[in-house]
Amino acid sequence: MRNDESEYAVQRFRGGFALVWWETVDGGKPVRRRRQLDSQDRPSAEAEARQVWENGDDSPWTVGRIMNGYLATITEKPSHGRRKDAWKAMKTFWENVEPMLIDETMARKYFNSRKVGPATVRYELMQLSTALGWAVKNGPKLASRIAVWLPQAGETKRRHLTHKQFDKFFAAVRAEHAKLYVMIGLYTMARPSTILQLEWKRVDFMRRQIDFTPDGHVRTAKRRAIVPIADDLLPWLQEAYNARTCESVIERGGQPIANIKKAFQAASERSGVHATPYTLRHTGAVWAAEAGVSMPKLAQFMGHDDDRTTQKHYARYSPEFLTEVANVIRKRA
Repeated sequence: MRNDESEYAVQRFRGGFALVWWETVDGGKPVRRRRQLDSQDRPSAEAEARQVWENGDDSPWTVGRIMNGYLATITEKPSHGRRKDAWKAMKTFWENVEPMLIDETMARKYFNSRKVGPATVRYELMQLSTALGWAVKNGPKLASRIAVWLPQAGETKRRHLTHKQFDKFFAAVRAEHAKLYVMIGLYTMARPSTILQLEWKRVDFMRRQIDFTPDGHVRTAKRRAIVPIADDLLPWLQEAYNARTCESVIERGGQPIANIKKAFQAASERSGVHATPYTLRHTGAVWAAEAGVSMPKLAQFMGHDDDRTTQKHYARYSPEFLTEVANVIRKRA
């Protein structure tokens, strides 16, 4: 049977192309499989491979099969990585479920089984709903759309650290690549994935700027900004650049770092201060607002399209926030 932990690949084979994947045989040993494709150019071969992969399995259309088929159709979308990670978290519960058995009770049971916030579970269940919708529109996979219960969408709780908390947390960070990440995260307010994808060619020491937009990046609502290098960040970047062993800024042993969460979890446990990679973005924004930075400037620094989002989350930390209202209460015409 297919090993769904590995996606298929389209490779050159005998003057054409072939669909290549891994299957698990008796005894749990993975075996490489290959199927010749008819297409003679890569775009056509990739389209043909998607159709074969989605429809070439005679097993029942469980949630797992539907989700894998759906994910195979969106590999070019910027959200593919996040959706794939969501499915990994959902897989144990949903993989072998018959779609027509899904109801509110089952969705609530899943919600209660997850030790994460409502927003995370809501996102995961939305991926399930989207995949089931895809199954209805793409062939004889499902006869009708299945309603998926979703938890209420509450406002995301944005945590930030005080200066004292940050110092305590940072003192518990041990790995050098993690320390560099923390400094970049605080002083650039960049999103976690943006920092992990940063390469040295986009760090301009002469102009003292960091361009967080990689080559070929497809612009989404989450803009990637060009930000100045803060005085406190500069020596950390210079030292890391002199010691670099690959093109990635956040690296270890010559290899890019794909995920920094374990370093944060370990430092949180050692320090008693809970922090995630995203905490740094909010912490930097709150500190800047407290220092009197205007919302339009902060919005531009954070990569927001306009300052409405910035106002919503950070204006209340500004020393000037609503001061005008307070001061006019006793004024007379």
